Amino acid sequence: MKRKIVRHGSSSLTVTLPSKWIEKYSINKGDEVNVEESGSNVIISTQKETASGKKTINSKDGKFTKNNLSHLYQLGYDEIEIELTDKNTLKEINERLPNCMGFEIIDQKNNRIYIKSIATTLDSEFDNMLKKSFLVAEEMGKEIINILENQNFKKLDEIRELERLNNKFTDICIRILNKKGYKIPGRTMQMYEIVKNIERVADELKYLCDALKAMKKSDKKTNSLIKESIEYFFMLNKIVYSNDHSLKDEIYSKRKALIGKLITEMKKNPKDSIVFHYLINIVQKTYEGFGGYLSLTL
Repeated sequence: MKRKIVRHGSSSLTVTLPSKWIEKYSINKGDEVNVEESGSNVIISTQKETASGKKTINSKDGKFTKNNLSHLYQLGYDEIEIELTDKNTLKEINERLPNCMGFEIIDQKNNRIYIKSIATTLDSEFDNMLKKSFLVAEEMGKEIINILENQNFKKLDEIRELERLNNKFTDICIRILNKKGYKIPGRTMQMYEIVKNIERVADELKYLCDALKAMKKSDKKTNSLIKESIEYFFMLNKIVYSNDHSLKDEIYSKRKALIGKLITEMKKNPKDSIVFHYLINIVQKTYEGFGGYLSLTL
């Protein structure tokens, strides 16, 4: 959009702010905004969250599921009113609510349930939750490697449950990004890409647990490829927190070679092809998260 420059006083020039942006972040007279020069660009940003949103869900909106609750949470709504169409609706809400940090049921009457956020999102929470997201996914990977080394497949059910905790942390990261954006102006989408791919890798690790449980045992070649694929994901955490750009070449080169080995082994060992399928996904999602990181740092 274009705005005309207006002279204000004898030496100042002013420009109006877009009304939609003002409404979205509840900008009022006297509020402070950040003004940053970036080459020929001037970036205006605010530390405010988007104005608290309220959403009403009725029967005409279709069946309400636990995933719908997660999506509303991620989108940044602070108040949600849901019409209970059947007993399963309440069951789905109660199952997912513990994952939505700060969400509480505050009332239930006339076949409706009312949910409200009782927590204030702080800037510092994003970095903490992002780090926890990485740590939980890494813990899943390390435990899977340990299980394979000891062939103790009974622990797989315990490890797969960590994916729920990972979802909890990635959900709040996405919620913060939707409400406040990322701390680096213009890089919210790049950080979103990193967060989503951490969550997707955790999903694949959960599916890998299920596949390994069905196998009950695995050979040395498969174990080696599982370890190599999981350790490839570990490099994403390392480069994000160390800023060691010497890892860039390794991440680039390893992806193609590793996927090639996984495809070859999948063809040679079709009975375990589902395992190699999940490993390929782990490698690819890691690489996509790495792409988000590279864009973030440009």
